[in-house]
Parts: sequence; C-alpha cells; structure tokens
Amino acid sequence: MAHSSNNGLMSLLGNGGDNTLLRSNGTKVPISELEGKMVGLYMSLGSFRSCQNFTPKLIEFYRSLKEKGESFEIVLVSLDDDKESFQRQFVNMPWLTIPFGDKALEKLPKYFELRAIPTMVILGPDGKTLHLNARGYIEEFGIQAYPFSAEKFSELEEIKKARRESQTLESLLVSDELDFVIGKENIEVPVSELIGKIVLFFFSRKQCPQCKVFTPKLAKTYNEIKARHSDFELIYVSLDNDEESFHDYYSEMPWLSLPYNDKREVLLRQSFEFSGIPHLVAVGPTGKTLTNEAKDLVVLYGSEAYPFTDIKKKELEGRLEEMAKGWPEKVRNKRHEYHELVLARCGVYACDGCKELGVRWSFNCDECYFNLHPECALMGEKVVSGDDGNDKQNNIVVEANNNEDEAAGRERWICDGHGCYKA
Repeated sequence: MAHSSNNGLMSLLGNGGDNTLLRSNGTKVPISELEGKMVGLYMSLGSFRSCQNFTPKLIEFYRSLKEKGESFEIVLVSLDDDKESFQRQFVNMPWLTIPFGDKALEKLPKYFELRAIPTMVILGPDGKTLHLNARGYIEEFGIQAYPFSAEKFSELEEIKKARRESQTLESLLVSDELDFVIGKENIEVPVSELIGKIVLFFFSRKQCPQCKVFTPKLAKTYNEIKARHSDFELIYVSLDNDEESFHDYYSEMPWLSLPYNDKREVLLRQSFEFSGIPHLVAVGPTGKTLTNEAKDLVVLYGSEAYPFTDIKKKELEGRLEEMAKGWPEKVRNKRHEYHELVLARCGVYACDGCKELGVRWSFNCDECYFNLHPECALMGEKVVSGDDGNDKQNNIVVEANNNEDEAAGRERWICDGHGCYKA
C-alpha cells in the first residue's frame, strides 16, 4: 500500500507552480489548506456509467460530513482526456479538483496502482493512505463508513458477513417493486420462478476483449447444461456504458438478464465483490453462493462443472492433476518456434493457438507473453530436455528477437468491473 507524509501530499498534488486546487466556480484553494484533514482522492471518468451512478451518492456522503463539521475533503482526479468532458463532469461537484492538464492527473493513478474506475483513495490527517479504494464501503454504507479506520472496516465486514450468511435469491434479486428479470423480447420473468434453481450471475460488457472470447464458451456450456438440467439458469448483469451496447451484446446471449442500468446491479456487485471481468458467480438452490470462481470452472470443464459445488470442483481438479502428471515440463511448438514453452500454473489467459480462454495450466513463454492450452501445445510438440534444448535456443537468438518484437505489438488488456484498459 502506498504511503505519504504531509509533505508528500504536496508532492502528490502539487504542480510545481502555484500549488493550488480548484472549485467548480473557479476559486483557487492552496493545497496547504488540506494539511491535517482527511482527504479522499476521487479518480473518475465522466463517460463511465459506474461513475455517473456513484457520484450522486458521493455528493450526499460529502455534504453529510460537512454538515457534521468533519475535517474531510475530496479532490477529483479526473481521468477524462479532453477539457470539455472534464468540465462537464466537475461542474456539479461540491469539492476540489486538480486542474485539467496537470501532471498529477497522470502520476496519481500510477502511484496508487489504479485497478478500478471509480476509485476513492483515502488519505488520513497524517497523509498516510488508509484505504486504496473505499468506493464500495461508501456505496454500500454511506456515512457509516466514516472515518475509514481499521476498526470501522472490521465492523462493516461483520455486517457484510451476516448478510452473506442470510443470503437468498430474493435478497439478491428483489428490491421494492423490482421482482423480475427479463428474457428475450423483454419478457418479464418473476424471480419466484427461479427459486430452488442453481443460478449463475454473469458480469460482463460488450467492449471487454476477454468477455468477447469467453461469452461463446459460456453460451455453449449453458445450452449443454440446460439440455440436461431444468433446475438451472443464468442471468446477465450488464456493465455496459450505454444501452445500445447492452442490447447488441445481449442479443448474442441465450439466457436471462437484469434490465439495463437496474439498481440491483450495485447490490449484486457488492454481494459478490469481484475486481475483474468477465466474472461468473454460482448461487445454489438455497440462494447461498456456491463459488465466486465459476468462470474458471467453465473455462476448464465446460458443462461438466455443473452443479458448481465444492465436491464437484475437487473431483474435477483431481482429474486434471492426474492429467498434468503426464505432461512434459517443456516443449517446442510450431506456433512459437523460437522459444521453449514451459508448463506453468496460471490464471485465466487467452490461448494464442485456438484463441479460446484457458486457466490453471498453460505452456507459456514469459518473454513474449505467449500461452498455449496444454492440448494445443502438445499437438506436434517436441519435448525439450537437457543441454540439447539449450543449444537449440542459443542458435536462434536473432530470430527470437524478431519474434519478441512481434509479440510486443500484440494488445494486452486488463478488465475490471468498470472498464478495460490496454496494459
């Protein structure tokens, strides 16, 4: 976790000039006035629906603290890339901002290792970082999240734990008059018809490259499970930034969905607490969460992952471990001739052979960010061992450099629950 002192606050927010921040009316405020205050750095992108939905809640939170006389301030760290968008986002905000074009706007997301948008970094009165992203706590608990102390977070986590223990499908999907999801042609499907089923929640967005790769695999898995089990359903929870993208993307899906920009989306994100997309959660017949790692199970096992229980997961993992025992540690493959591919455990990746997602095991080249599914790597493979493999590698240094240049040109993406960014 990043830390800073009071002097560090000036180095974080200062511009080397007059070292001032701005209010929406154009008034300049010296950064020195923040010394001794708790400060929230609000990293936001005005075009993101998640920011548009969170900002009103943050304004309410901010004004409540001001009315109580708390020594708290917020500084906008705008991620907008043009001044018009920046001004449109900031005009109705009651707090301060770093001026548009200031170098701090590029420095701060890197310094605090930005992982999600929006993000709310909390700095204590001594300038030290209390939390790298308190957005979820503010969204869920409002003013109860203040003053962002370890004791307060512990208290809130106990509340969240109690909610998880009493979780039902109704508590996840019924909110006031909203007691339905939608199917094709916008047909309303009552939540009551889903009670007692295994339900998957699919968090995704059209613009996410990894989501585009995963969705066809999930659709195939869904259709296979539905053909054999009537007590199964899947619900799409859209993270799309506009309604047109939602409708275009949902038209490719065979399952149910929450309506676009439905307020229950926030509750579901809070309940399942994930940081990357695509994300897939399995909920059992009682409404309790079976696994937050359903995506990995689908990628690895397809429809065999049903019913997504711990028992089924252990059975499948044991089978996979037995298979892995027969795989070589290193191979050479015609798809990546210039480097050895090494067998390694890993997270989710896109296979550079078949272009589908993989997880858990890959044959990879760390130098080139190249990965193959074991089945793709072992087709036409040549096992590498001993000095023979090293000699072959030394003979192709020039060709390897050319291949690395090609690999470096490929786009790599990081996708969280709110946006996708080129690595």
